[in-house]
Formats: sequence, structure tokens, C-alpha cells
Amino acid sequence: MIIEGKQKALALAAHISYLFFGVGYILVPLALYLFYDNKDAFIAGHAKQALMVQAIYGVISAIVAGLSFLIVGILFWPIIIALGIIWFCCSIYACFKVINGQEYHYPLL
Repeated sequence: MIIEGKQKALALAAHISYLFFGVGYILVPLALYLFYDNKDAFIAGHAKQALMVQAIYGVISAIVAGLSFLIVGILFWPIIIALGIIWFCCSIYACFKVINGQEYHYPLL
């Protein structure tokens, strides 16, 4: 199967949607997944992977932010920072895979 430029651009947008701030990091891959679920497996697959990892990181960050008000969450900040760095590196690697027209699955998903 030949992957076209539009497919690569949309899959790339799903992986780097965290740059859109706010809820964009969830809405962009969710919209791409819902729209291309039955139409394009390449875009839907990348959007699903990006959506899952970004949603999981968002939930973990929200829990730690909530615990920070109880002082306990401050102990988890290094873990959140490490997870954020790993997430960023994996998303950059996913972008290279998309550019080459290959599938990518985030570790531990």
C-alpha cells in the first residue's frame, strides 16, 4: 500500500497535536480517528495510538496535579517529568515513522 502525502500529514498531526495546547491534544487525534476509522487504516491507526498515549498521560498528570494540593503529589513530579520526556521522544520517533510511511505503536500500549 502506497502512503500519500495527505495521509502522512494527518497521521503526523495526530502525533504532534499536543503542540495545539488545551484540549487539542485529545480532540485532534479523536476527530481523526472517528473520521478515518473505516476509511483509512493508516491514519486511524496512528490517531488511535496518539489518542491513547495522550489520554493516559493527561489522566496521570491530572491525578498528580490534584495530589499536589495535598503535598503528596510533589513527590510524583519527577515521574511526570520523566514520562513527559519519554512521551515527547516517542512522539518524535513516531513522526519519523509516519514520514517513512510505517506503522508505529507506542511502548507499553
